[in-house]
Amino acid sequence: MKKTTINTILLCIIAILSVSICFLIFCIVTRPRYVAVNESGTAAGTEVVNIMEEPQLAALPAAADDAAPAEETAPPSPDTMHGKTSTRVNIRDAASEDAKVLDTVEEGTTFDIVEIQDNGWTKILYDGSEAYISSNFVIITNE
Repeated sequence: MKKTTINTILLCIIAILSVSICFLIFCIVTRPRYVAVNESGTAAGTEVVNIMEEPQLAALPAAADDAAPAEETAPPSPDTMHGKTSTRVNIRDAASEDAKVLDTVEEGTTFDIVEIQDNGWTKILYDGSEAYISSNFVIITNE
């Protein structure tokens, strides 16, 4: 084979790999961050919510779209969102990876969600006070 034919084949392979990598990155970036599941653990018939497309979900629970999120630590109401951890994860005292770790909990630990923040953190009620968990490890459950 000629050198130009080999170079053309290699350039085509590189182009295909580049397009594949771009597609995979797109899939990772646009993946759903929260999946609502039934308490039985099945996701059948539930809605997948991508918070990157629906930023109004960032202040949960809210009575209306224009209502401000509740800041006080109150006992959970029937409308409070509940969640569980998708893996072993740290509970922190602030919404930062540099914040103090209050506790490390196992997969499946349940908690009440106070607010889902735009910065990638979820404010939760933990041991009677507010704490934070990375939103990447939160599964919203319907109870």
